[in-house]
Amino acid sequence: MSFTISHSSSLRKRVIVTTRRHMSAVYGYGAQWTGALSRGRDNLINDEAPELSPEEIQQLGVSQSMVKLKGLDDMKCVAASAGWGHTAMIAQDRDNERKLMVCGRPHDFQTLMRLRRLPPFLRDFCVQYSLPLEGKDDSNGNSSTEPSMSMLQKIASFLAGENEVTFHEHEYRRYSNIPEMLEIKIPSGTALEGDRIDNEVFELHGRKNAAHSSKRSPLHTHYQSTLATSAGTTAVISKSGMLYMFGLNQRGQCGNGTFTPNVWNPSPIHGLASKRYILDHGTGIGENLFKEFNEQENPIVSVALGLQHGIALDSDGQVFCWGKGERGQIGQGRRLADDAEGQDDEPNENRTFEHALHVENFYDPYATKSAKEDIYAPLLSPSDSKIGLISAGMNFSLAVTSSNLLYIWGKNCVPNPSFSASDFNIRAKAVADSTYPRYVPGLPTNLQIMKVACGTHHAAMLLEDGSIWAVGVATDSPVPMWDEAVEVLSPGIVDSSEIISFQAGFDRTVIVSGLENGKRQVIEIQLWSNEELRQFGAVRPSYIDWLEQEDESQKVLSVHRGWMHTVVVTE
Repeated sequence: MSFTISHSSSLRKRVIVTTRRHMSAVYGYGAQWTGALSRGRDNLINDEAPELSPEEIQQLGVSQSMVKLKGLDDMKCVAASAGWGHTAMIAQDRDNERKLMVCGRPHDFQTLMRLRRLPPFLRDFCVQYSLPLEGKDDSNGNSSTEPSMSMLQKIASFLAGENEVTFHEHEYRRYSNIPEMLEIKIPSGTALEGDRIDNEVFELHGRKNAAHSSKRSPLHTHYQSTLATSAGTTAVISKSGMLYMFGLNQRGQCGNGTFTPNVWNPSPIHGLASKRYILDHGTGIGENLFKEFNEQENPIVSVALGLQHGIALDSDGQVFCWGKGERGQIGQGRRLADDAEGQDDEPNENRTFEHALHVENFYDPYATKSAKEDIYAPLLSPSDSKIGLISAGMNFSLAVTSSNLLYIWGKNCVPNPSFSASDFNIRAKAVADSTYPRYVPGLPTNLQIMKVACGTHHAAMLLEDGSIWAVGVATDSPVPMWDEAVEVLSPGIVDSSEIISFQAGFDRTVIVSGLENGKRQVIEIQLWSNEELRQFGAVRPSYIDWLEQEDESQKVLSVHRGWMHTVVVTE
């Protein structure tokens, strides 16, 4: 299969505009009323760079313009993530100190949905008059003055669906809608992808000299993805290997052992250890044993967030899930030995948890049969079931084992064996939920999976030969393509050894790679059900044309797509 990279805008004469150099610049486009483009209070209701449709770009012969995010002066963005209504970044100042910066609506999802459905003029009114009131902050960041709400502000809050009691909380005033980048303090600072985990960090988590011990040598000695955002939630890994979260928590998606409406300050996830470790070291009683365990067995090296659940990977290759689990996102089910895709009615398989649980039921796809007395399908060996990579879609989770096997579990990610297209039962579905990690066939078994990334309804895998494969729901039609992976980019277009960023957001995956001439190649792909579309589906985004016109010397580091906005990090 051959692939062609197409340009999403017609060629035009290039005009170079000289701009002042910065340590780095972060650009974005899309809806500004969410605050996720960090343009300040005065620019919330003015879309300076609205997202253009592919048809508009093609027919008008224009490029997608962008605006520069404010609040990052004299700082370099070294990591970023775009959520449903907010943006989070790890920024590094001139003293190489890393700071977690956020803007937009990091504690909101329901109001975001309501506002989006309102007519623009009414939404603008609500946004303008429901901003947190500006009082003076003391040295500790506490508001020293509490101005009362005007009548217009009360009306706007009512229309936006705000709760008046919640509105008067100081935390809500400060964090509900952040129109420009705000620093969120993280204990011991933030870790970054590629950082080596110091031996002191292993000692902190009870693995003394683990990095030099052949008996207990960790699988992972470097951090992977250390920052993630979703619908009103943010997760970040600290330099000490601790995982912290803040944001909405009605479904336990912050994993701190509670079901409170919000977790305002970064808090550690509870239950990040194997059952054996918690039984030996926990202090709680009964079900509280796991809920109250706020330590970690090992440093966390990677984190990803779904809509209302999370997944984390520790240095020993153990994977954990927490939050909403009614559709199997937590991965606590088991596969029956005599049922190709059956699941046992276990008490934990479809529950929501306010703390993390170890996901350990990775069955062996190549096992011929189980022992007579075993009702479950045989599992991988402990060494083969250690996890190397993780990611999360809207309502599903993904993991790649150290033995190079791909597993997915969660909502509507299993082909329904009893489904027939000719069946007149309108209730029948082509897919079903999977409460346990399901092996995904289709990938070349002789090629290593190098990177993974998930959008809302698809998962993309980068292989060592540079090819990209995907499963999920197609963009061109709601066709479920979960049965086996399909190739969406052939080898030879990108060099897997030169990958700088491999990110997925909502309906697309964006790859940034280096070229021999020192420039960057940015490719955007989607999962298409039509094979011809897959052959010509690799696109060079038009905002790259705009960026080159602004300053040809700028190089793209990463691209992050949120629900209504996209963020482009450059250097």
